[in-house]
Amino acid sequence: MKKSLFSILIVLCLLAMFVGTVNAAPLANVTATLKGVVYVPGKGPVFTFEVSGVLPNGFHVGSLHVNGGGDYTIHCKQLDAETVKCTAPKKVADVNVVIYWSGFTFWTYVPPAPVFCYSVYDWDNPGGITHTSWVKYGDHCQETRANYGDYIYWYNPGWGSSYGYYFAPGSPACPWEHIGDGYYYPGCPS
Repeated sequence: MKKSLFSILIVLCLLAMFVGTVNAAPLANVTATLKGVVYVPGKGPVFTFEVSGVLPNGFHVGSLHVNGGGDYTIHCKQLDAETVKCTAPKKVADVNVVIYWSGFTFWTYVPPAPVFCYSVYDWDNPGGITHTSWVKYGDHCQETRANYGDYIYWYNPGWGSSYGYYFAPGSPACPWEHIGDGYYYPGCPS
């Protein structure tokens, strides 16, 4: 009895694998080619596919498996008759992935998120009353390029507290000789 039950289970497992493979097979009248993937700052990885044929209903959702990591949903949009773009969560970066979409399987590498780092300056003499010069206290890194007027709230290790800093070509409030961009504390010594 146990031997026949075991044999039946094996046959059912093989049948299930076969049916699952048939259901996941690409559509006969549709072809898809992964043209590339880029990491778009603020958005995450964007996969571009070139397609031909009529995509079925439900093509706008797929899945992504990170090599040695988790599984994620990808969301797709057809831009024109030949182009589909799919997005994945921002945390999918600098990894190899397998994409399952519309019955197709693709393997690719997702590049890392771009990093832009800027110097953070503040006045010297933390805790003192007089300030005579600007001092670089560290760096602030972000996913997008900074624009003049951008604001961050940053912990200054020299002053032991967090303050607001603006991105500007020089001191936003007083003269300063430093050349180049950075985040600067907006206060001036009296």
